[in-house]
Amino acid sequence: LTSWRDDAASMRFFTIFLFICFTQLSWSSTKPNVILVMADDQGWGQTGYYNHPVLKTPHLDAMAKAGLRFDRFYAGGPVCSPTRATVLTGRTHDRTGVFDHGYALRSQEKTLAAAMQKTGYASGHFGKWHLGAHRDYGPKKQGFEEFFGIRDGFIDNYNHYFLHGTGFHDLYEGTKPVKAPGKYFPELMTERALDFIHESKDKPFFLYFPLNIPHYPEQAPEKFAEPFKDMKDPARKSYATIMYATDHYIG
Repeated sequence: LTSWRDDAASMRFFTIFLFICFTQLSWSSTKPNVILVMADDQGWGQTGYYNHPVLKTPHLDAMAKAGLRFDRFYAGGPVCSPTRATVLTGRTHDRTGVFDHGYALRSQEKTLAAAMQKTGYASGHFGKWHLGAHRDYGPKKQGFEEFFGIRDGFIDNYNHYFLHGTGFHDLYEGTKPVKAPGKYFPELMTERALDFIHESKDKPFFLYFPLNIPHYPEQAPEKFAEPFKDMKDPARKSYATIMYATDHYIG
């Protein structure tokens, strides 16, 4: 427990949440709505339902209690992009060719979104892609009808610039740059996801919601820091705050 803030960085587990939402009260529905949520760089034990002594994740705790947990899901690789490719294709990274950060998902790979689209599902991706930032690749090339989010690794959540080197703008609607200075990216992607749900009410939908938090730079609105105001360690306080925000946007 003394190293709880660092287990995401050292072990690179990903936390994935899958919600099967039946639009009718009967289990006879043949096409349930599906929401696939991925948290970015969250350690496997960093939730309340794993009895973490500090972190607050009330929404995830409630979902874990009411749903089915798979406690032995392991990432195929120790970094971000290989896991994302595996989740979307069902294939290991040695087959997808996505071996490291930022590798593009090859155009011939068949994604879950493409498969579901063929059966009548609306498909939307709102959040972090990180499987090829070039315009020749991307969600709308591989099964998603709608995409709003970041194409590369990680950004400043308020100015939406990539954080390595001199940086570059990375917020898109499809392949069109979006300018929204000062607006918090997790809030923006959540609003778009909710709009997609409402717009898709007359047909089954597949919603992929890959958050870019709690990954660095651990920026969270001040309101999420209130439960941890007396915490002395600034690093732990920062992570506890961003994890609380992550739980909020999933909720």
